[in-house]
Amino acid sequence: MDINVDGSSGYEVRFLPSDSTWDGIDRSGVVITDSNLHSIYRESISTERLVVIGAGEASKSPEVYLSVVDQVLSLGLKRNGVIWAFGGGVVGDLAGFVAATVHRGVDFVQVPTSLLAMVDSSVGGKVGIDLRHGKNLLGAFHNPKEVRLSIDLLKTLPPEHFTNGMAEVIKYGWIWDVELLDNLKSERLSIESTDLQEVVARCISIKRDVVEADFEEKSGARAILNFGHTVGHALETLDGYSNLLHGEAIAIGMVAEAAIAYRAGISEIDPFDVAEIFDLYDLPVRPKSEIELSRLIELMTGDKKNIGDGLSLSLVTVPGECKLCHGVEPDMVQSVLADLWT
Repeated sequence: MDINVDGSSGYEVRFLPSDSTWDGIDRSGVVITDSNLHSIYRESISTERLVVIGAGEASKSPEVYLSVVDQVLSLGLKRNGVIWAFGGGVVGDLAGFVAATVHRGVDFVQVPTSLLAMVDSSVGGKVGIDLRHGKNLLGAFHNPKEVRLSIDLLKTLPPEHFTNGMAEVIKYGWIWDVELLDNLKSERLSIESTDLQEVVARCISIKRDVVEADFEEKSGARAILNFGHTVGHALETLDGYSNLLHGEAIAIGMVAEAAIAYRAGISEIDPFDVAEIFDLYDLPVRPKSEIELSRLIELMTGDKKNIGDGLSLSLVTVPGECKLCHGVEPDMVQSVLADLWT
């Protein structure tokens, strides 16, 4: 099964057996992966030109980025070389940003190993790193040459990381696909589900349709993919990328942003109805510890989507529909979060 993605440059998303992952790699290729995956797949990665980073969001830093650039150049990467990103969202974002910038841009291949990366970050061309001011604030649009998916790779994931990816799967239901949402509610999707690949392909197709309409985020159409992400990214930054997984933060963010939309009169969806499906998939719907709300709002005001006064939030209006709303009052948002989380 292949999915064609257009944009500034087209590419294919290909579903392959895991033993075909490295077909076509040659001496021009450099693989970037993390320490956890390296320990599992050390023998099967078909190259000695390898860069290993620490696992976790902390590796999406300027310091690690510069270190990786130095390593790929030391390994002899040329302008006609290819970077292979073998890992989850962190590896893909970092490796993609290295590919976008070294030699003013080289080809790269995404080989996502997590559910979250398969349905979200490996498709769409966004690459980048985090700064102390917030998440993904230094980056580029740089499409992969190809995305190679193997559902078998998910079987090496700890259960919590599969759950982490389900937050993004559920998001597609809320913003675009009511049938998908209803299916996820009626039958819990798991790593053993026979329709897992079909669901992954469905999510990728949704993202493709959204991205093709607004690749560089000029019209605002692509912003619907950020439902839950304004609150979620701020929570991740406040957490220091240490205890809260991305999917957990986004699940909390979706419930919070549903409550904001409800309070603002933009939506009639009860936020507790939104929370129900996350409970089904063992995802959190509120922070695990007390949050300094004034600091959280401060971080949200630095979000890239903001235009003019107030906050810009991607809010679901009815199940399956979402829109970018500008000028949302920070004081109202803080009041909603205080009521929701205390």
